[in-house]
Amino acid sequence: MSDTKTIDNKGAAEPTPNPTPAATVLTPAGYRVGGRFQHTFVPVKNEPGELVMVSKLRLHVDHRYQRTKLSQDRIARIAANWSWVSCGTLLVCRRTATDFWIIDGQHRWEGAKRVRSVTDLPCLCFKLDDVKDEAIGFLAANTERRPPTLAEQFKALLIAGDPLAEHIKELADQAERGITAPAGSTTISCIGELMRWSYQDRPALDRAWPVIVKLCEGRALMARTVKGLVALERRMPQGQTLNGQRWGQRIIATGYDDIHAGMKNMVAIENHSGERVLGEGVQRAINRGLRDPLVIDWARLVR
Repeated sequence: MSDTKTIDNKGAAEPTPNPTPAATVLTPAGYRVGGRFQHTFVPVKNEPGELVMVSKLRLHVDHRYQRTKLSQDRIARIAANWSWVSCGTLLVCRRTATDFWIIDGQHRWEGAKRVRSVTDLPCLCFKLDDVKDEAIGFLAANTERRPPTLAEQFKALLIAGDPLAEHIKELADQAERGITAPAGSTTISCIGELMRWSYQDRPALDRAWPVIVKLCEGRALMARTVKGLVALERRMPQGQTLNGQRWGQRIIATGYDDIHAGMKNMVAIENHSGERVLGEGVQRAINRGLRDPLVIDWARLVR
């Protein structure tokens, strides 16, 4: 970053005078995203910013348009796991010779303030005419962004050596399915659900997995399937498992459609799709017509 200017806490030269101001462009035509009306913002001058290193003491936030409620948990994570790569560059504008106002990057700035070794932050500085342009810049920088889903993160997590991702890859290989979206007869897309169970109760997931794979042969392997069967496996009576001969065969005989119908019915009754509800839906489906049904104590806490 040899060509990057540094603005320290002692001050700096006056910024280059701004030529004839360009008009701010605000496109009010909206469209629906997830049922919400959302504007499209094309901000300010569409001129490239200048990369500068700015003292964190010279950065400010205008709460007239910026967030006022920040996630303290997110700030703490940023500070505890400080990474220059994940920090990237803050988007700022310069109002005076030495003071910069954050357009995008408030959480990263707050995290940096807790790290003593971080004195300057890389910033992309834009020359804006007034606070209206800053506000539109804030909207433009944040309304079109979407964090990647776990399925989209999976390949990077695997390369990074994440143990949960490696476990899920092993399960996918056992099932002879690819990890991608959407869910289909030869794919797995419920990465978040699998990673949650791999972290929370890997033995139960491993025990239930062969039955899940067999049940879903030629069909979509969905998060609800995983949650319901693993929830049931975690509460099986002592010495019994869904992967055993009796209950494994019973689940396959009950079939994919009836298992999912049982879960759907329980969700309709309870009005939510929690672990117990889906597990009990599976239990009711496989117990239908049995003289010696599977009895589960759903009040028992799983440790």
